[in-house]
Amino acid sequence: MTAETHARTLAFETLEMVIKDRAYSNIALNQTLQRKDLSQADKGLITEIVYGTLKRQYTLDYLLKPFIQTKLKRWVRILLWMSIYQYRYLDRIPTHAVINEAVMIAKQRGGPHQGKIVNGILRQITRSELPDPMEIQDPKRRLSISYSLPMWMIEHWITHYGFEETERIAQSMLEHVAQTVRVNTAKISTSEAVQRLEEEGFSVEEDAELDVCLHVSGGVIANSDSFREGLISIQDKSSMFVAHYLDPQIGDHILDACSAPGGKACHIGELLRGTGQVTATDIHQHKIALIQENIHKLGLSHVKAMQHDATAPYQEMYDRILVDAPCSGLGVLRHKPEIKYTQSWDDIHQLVDLQLEILENVKHQLKPGGTLVYSTCTIEQLENENVIYTFLKQNSEFEFEPIEHPITHEQVKTLQILPQDFDSDGFFITRIKRKDK
Repeated sequence: MTAETHARTLAFETLEMVIKDRAYSNIALNQTLQRKDLSQADKGLITEIVYGTLKRQYTLDYLLKPFIQTKLKRWVRILLWMSIYQYRYLDRIPTHAVINEAVMIAKQRGGPHQGKIVNGILRQITRSELPDPMEIQDPKRRLSISYSLPMWMIEHWITHYGFEETERIAQSMLEHVAQTVRVNTAKISTSEAVQRLEEEGFSVEEDAELDVCLHVSGGVIANSDSFREGLISIQDKSSMFVAHYLDPQIGDHILDACSAPGGKACHIGELLRGTGQVTATDIHQHKIALIQENIHKLGLSHVKAMQHDATAPYQEMYDRILVDAPCSGLGVLRHKPEIKYTQSWDDIHQLVDLQLEILENVKHQLKPGGTLVYSTCTIEQLENENVIYTFLKQNSEFEFEPIEHPITHEQVKTLQILPQDFDSDGFFITRIKRKDK
């Protein structure tokens, strides 16, 4: 088996884990990339094939459909999707390599007959003019197929954002994920972090809106000494806005109620400059270790992690509370593209009930005059504006505490960051306060 065949076989197996077995793409891919027999080139190819195929699943099936005469096994369809992705979107890969490697994988998996089927379909595809999804007459179906998004999602976004904005959102979801890091200002200044990273061979650009955010290219940041030493953390820019708007003050006692894996809790801890305390809780005991690992690496002894259900009463009172609520995750489709094929409208309704239940519980732990930030990594209005307005309608002792919009600099009650705004994740953030008695 050649190195190329080995890499594509691993990409195929990873796709099967995600599509058939409902594994999380980031976890399944990370497990694959841990193999010691992979070169950096292999890892890059596997990552490109896995994420590219997942992001464009509807489009790839649309391109494949005219060439299918009989029912295909599920694994064969997945193999054909990843092969069409390479042929259609990766210009640097020769057509013969795409076909030969796919046939070899098919023979290994299903024998000579399946190899012949895959060979025949791919040769026909590569000799034909492929259909163009952009020529689909129905505008909603065109968006759905062209950008590989479920119709219900397209319809909801059009209702809330309009057709043109929806298309911009859909397009941005297919783009590559930008590499951003947060400087651990408890250990190092931003300028010092820039210097360290440049000395390690990275290209670094400071962010225009957040002074702790750096845009990094030229290598895998997780392999850097700066990351291993806890001088920086890998975090999306949109996610960094959450702690920024919580605006922790020296000496505050703060609750992060839905914390795992702890990135925002640690960001809050860094902003506290070693004072006060952050209590980071999560319902899943096995996730507490992830939070503690981050706390230890970043040197934040005043951040404490413990298992706790955010719908159950807490014992203490807090100056500030963060509810980064469980949500549909429709703002992070660049990182987790499989979400769009598994989420449903019914799922979102159930999440809304949970989001409100968490807010109704933690409100009792907020001191008079205290601040609560509610955030999600989705762009679905029902989980965002509808949740916070419903909560405020039912709780007259709370009111909006406006925040400055990072683009317009206007004071706003709610902030919806769309993926195209900062080439980052979609995020919703709002800040409310408990009135002084």
